[in-house]
Amino acid sequence: MKKLLVLLIFIFILSCAKKEVKLPVLAEKGIQELHNHSQVWFFFEIENKDAVAIVNRKNTISTTHWIFNIDKRLPLKAIIPSIIKLQYKHANSMHSEKGMHDFFSYSDTVSKKLSFIEFDGVIFKTDNLLSKNFIEENSSDYINYYNINLVFYQNNIWINDVKMDKSNFKSALLAILANSSEGKQPMMHLNFSQNLLYQDYLFYRTMIHDIDTKKNLVNQNEFIFNENKV
Repeated sequence: MKKLLVLLIFIFILSCAKKEVKLPVLAEKGIQELHNHSQVWFFFEIENKDAVAIVNRKNTISTTHWIFNIDKRLPLKAIIPSIIKLQYKHANSMHSEKGMHDFFSYSDTVSKKLSFIEFDGVIFKTDNLLSKNFIEENSSDYINYYNINLVFYQNNIWINDVKMDKSNFKSALLAILANSSEGKQPMMHLNFSQNLLYQDYLFYRTMIHDIDTKKNLVNQNEFIFNENKV
């Protein structure tokens, strides 16, 4: 019971700073052992009534994997710019080594362990262009795929312009993937509102990557958009 309580709360304390990071809590199994890693911390704070991220990467080493411990209460708009910069630093430092990756951390309620999901191949696009428009502009690259556009808002989800309820989203998506048109390989394209909380972002992301991604591809571009500009 004590272990379960710790898991459900899952507060990581960085003792030197006396701050805490409340990790996302998910019922999805991820990677559970990582050797040779450094920690990046995204702390939650309120400034002028807005949630902001305070980033601490003082102990990161370029020759290690980087684990991103991000507070689940932060909206994407508060963390994505810093994630993009850190991705670049990790990949392009003069001391960077091949085979070192970036991971998001979360509390896994299935195994009752800290788990990780790799994301260093992701390209975050923040120019308020949705994937369906990107596909139209680059049609020759995607003509041979059955393209599925997934758009995630705070209160609803859209699959190819059809509104879905969160509770039946996965079953609806699996049905679409099972009946992809003309025998083309499905490719999912992910779009996230910048107001989406990190907890929800990682929930959807781990759910999608839990699907057979060899048979059903996930595009490496992730579109982070301002709802007022699309």
